[in-house]
Amino acid sequence: MRRSALGTVAALALCVLGCSREEARPNVLWVVWDTTRADHLSVYGYERKTTPFLEEFAKDARVFEDCQSSSCWTVPSHASMFTGLLPSEHGAMHGAEFLDDKLVTVAEHLRGAGYATYAWAANPHVSRTENFLQGFDVEEHPFDESVRERAIEIFKRKVPESVSTRELAARAEDRGTNPWVIKAAGELGREGFARWLDSAKSAEQPFLAFFNFMEAHRPLIPPRELREALLTPAQVEATYATEFSWKDTWAYCFGLYEYPPEQLDTLRDVYDAALLELDGLFAGLVAELRARGLEDNTVIIVTADHGENLGDHHLLDHQYGLNQALVRVPLIVRYPARFAPGRDRSPVMSMDLFPTLLELGGVAVPELGVRHAQSLLAPKATRVRVSDYQKPFPKPLAAVRKEYPQLDVSRFESGLISATEAGRWKLVQQIGGAAQLYDLQADPRELRDVSEANPEVAQRLREGLGRLLRSVRPIGQPTEGTDRDAEHQKMLQALGY
Repeated sequence: MRRSALGTVAALALCVLGCSREEARPNVLWVVWDTTRADHLSVYGYERKTTPFLEEFAKDARVFEDCQSSSCWTVPSHASMFTGLLPSEHGAMHGAEFLDDKLVTVAEHLRGAGYATYAWAANPHVSRTENFLQGFDVEEHPFDESVRERAIEIFKRKVPESVSTRELAARAEDRGTNPWVIKAAGELGREGFARWLDSAKSAEQPFLAFFNFMEAHRPLIPPRELREALLTPAQVEATYATEFSWKDTWAYCFGLYEYPPEQLDTLRDVYDAALLELDGLFAGLVAELRARGLEDNTVIIVTADHGENLGDHHLLDHQYGLNQALVRVPLIVRYPARFAPGRDRSPVMSMDLFPTLLELGGVAVPELGVRHAQSLLAPKATRVRVSDYQKPFPKPLAAVRKEYPQLDVSRFESGLISATEAGRWKLVQQIGGAAQLYDLQADPRELRDVSEANPEVAQRLREGLGRLLRSVRPIGQPTEGTDRDAEHQKMLQALGY
């Protein structure tokens, strides 16, 4: 699935002023916290201290307080960050979970301009198997054979020998390749990064290092000491005793099952502990830079691909919606030479990293698509941002239709696209159906449709979405690949895909 050397030649041709000045081009440490909603991070005002290190780090960083993802799940949002394209342009979504080989990613552009590139990703979607890591010289995962035993050791430290839930007990017995082991072994990322910095690149060569950590993605298995740091003893024990199976998760979403409020509280508790774990993993990466004197000349980025429903809108996981719990994500950039420290309310998107990193690396941003991504170096004060979920997750829908043929699940079968105007108005449009308008300033949880009270706003955003959809042309045309082996399929299935 690899492209010829033409992609590298094209990237080299795009190198503009600045490419000849190695000292002017910073390193890049780009960290994605998979499945992290901004409103559960203490750096964004959450009451629990879920991100103590990030709070200190952010004092010298640019904290973008209103960042939006291009979609609500891993594949389209990562593809948008890597290519600067909207999901309807790059085409990577449910049913086509591969990045078209002809698309040139940020890693390919930077590598073509002389950067060394390294990727460590816990999510199986973010891999060469699905063609997402085009342009990375070195690709590592916690499910690699070379580190699998270390991943199992980390799992054993985090999971008690005797556990109360049926599912966790069953997973603990199947320690081989199962994702309960591999996806939450983030400390392997620091180890791989340190090895690569010391042995795999020239000391004079700028680098791009990308990380995807899955500790906040279900199943949640933060170590006991981090649960104890945030929770009461009774809450800690509840996190081990409460069942959250995939079957019950989708039954809850479709209205077939109710979790008692205290169990949803427990889910939020263990999620918060997983965020504290992510905070420590990020601290470890920064420590590796500091130990080598690399911190000052490195653009350090923390963001997320999407958030997570924790009972919001009677939903769990991160499918079937474009609500703020799913699309409002953290974005913090530290590089004082170009980003003045402080809080920034500009309406930005995680996909804006594509033109930003190319500009910092001295590479011209290609004239491609509708150019919805905009540089973070000069964010606009007003902007309409689009998030796209045009193809809903089919597997749970197929299962519920088979078991409950009389159940009306039509609202879950419609694709969604949203338009957010500045930081206030948000229109969520069902593809081929109704639309809801929310006033995020008065109603941040999106509980009240105010389209009837504000018809001119709803009409303006509907017409804007219509113009955008008419102007968008597919650029990437990936098809469902056939080279996923059985183990890769098993990992995705166990992670809920």
